[in-house]
Amino acid sequence: FKDKQQLMDFTTDNLWPIAPAKGLEFHVLLLKNTQHFSHPMPFDLHFSKAHYGEYLADKKRYLINMHGKDPDLAAHIMITNRFGKTLIGNPIDSVFSDVPKNIYWSSIYFDIASAKKEISEQPTYIILNLCRVLEYKKTQAITSKLDAGAWGIRFSPKYAAMIKLALQNYTNTNLTRKKFIQKDLDNFAKYMLANIT
Repeated sequence: FKDKQQLMDFTTDNLWPIAPAKGLEFHVLLLKNTQHFSHPMPFDLHFSKAHYGEYLADKKRYLINMHGKDPDLAAHIMITNRFGKTLIGNPIDSVFSDVPKNIYWSSIYFDIASAKKEISEQPTYIILNLCRVLEYKKTQAITSKLDAGAWGIRFSPKYAAMIKLALQNYTNTNLTRKKFIQKDLDNFAKYMLANIT
């Protein structure tokens, strides 16, 4: 793509109509930054379902303003380095530098810092992220949400039904999602955060 507008036109015209229900999310990173890791990682553009309305309301302004730094990118880059597949272009190891383990830890920990509050709003995401963070703390394993959920079931049999429900919701392609019980969510967040911290 020659510029951000061409990328966004392609995304909204061709990819958005066939995107999964949760929409698309991506960052545009510059090679000079990805080859020389810094934290938080700078990004040149970010787009997600949450920003779709803002983008449509004023495309030019959105493209000018949507850049910055994101501490969560350290985790994404670590996962890409470990599990990513090159579809086109240069090999992953020539595009992304290594992420130090302490930075990866701070990135995934940052993602669950508000878990007590956010578990009500995004239960599936937070349940599986709590499992991923605790698994990393206990075993140093870098995992997907699915693998972390399976580990969480073994680690916390008391909460196995809740974690299984989160896994079902995460992999369910239709929009009907099973509900969680608020008290169980609160207790789970408290229990996992106590083990993490």
